[in-house]
Amino acid sequence: MKEYNIVITGVGGQGVLTAANILGWAALRAGYKVRMGEVHGMSQRFGSVVSYVRFGEEVYGSMVPEGKGDVILAFEPVEALRYINYLKEGGMVVVNTKPIVPVQVSMGKARYPTLEEIRRIVEEDFKAKWIGFNAEELAIKAGHVVTTNTVLIGALTQIPEFPLDAEHVRDVIRLSVPPQAVEMNMKAFDLGVQAAKEILGL
Repeated sequence: MKEYNIVITGVGGQGVLTAANILGWAALRAGYKVRMGEVHGMSQRFGSVVSYVRFGEEVYGSMVPEGKGDVILAFEPVEALRYINYLKEGGMVVVNTKPIVPVQVSMGKARYPTLEEIRRIVEEDFKAKWIGFNAEELAIKAGHVVTTNTVLIGALTQIPEFPLDAEHVRDVIRLSVPPQAVEMNMKAFDLGVQAAKEILGL
């Protein structure tokens, strides 16, 4: 495999960078060359955060070029749109459908698009595939909302042509989280896997 490109996006505090580190380490353990890059927003104000994970046999830069992303892992629906130009045609968007409404929207100065509008833009305008579900709800079911990123990673491992074995990813999660949080994160991962399988009909 020449290269595989993941764009991970969300807002500050959602665990975007942790998810990138987990996927990067999993790819490294699988024997791939790995490059990572990230852009920090104003996390204390829920600013946009994006991270890039690139791995394969021939990967030389840390930033995913526009139009070259295989998948966007979006922790928030509008953030999926913000970086949709990085996705290649026919790529996949895996998205947590629970929105985080910006202050401007709360103040009535802007309008937050509906989930249907966001999905239409992704599927029709950018010819991308869509896996969307409330990952935050599943994280709470697993034990804590902080595991939302683990839920989404679990879902990611089930998409067609994803090159990392789910067990490689699970092993890295076990090593990455505090011992007392392992069981909760494994449950979150499994819930994400099941959600993706149901959507994909696997």
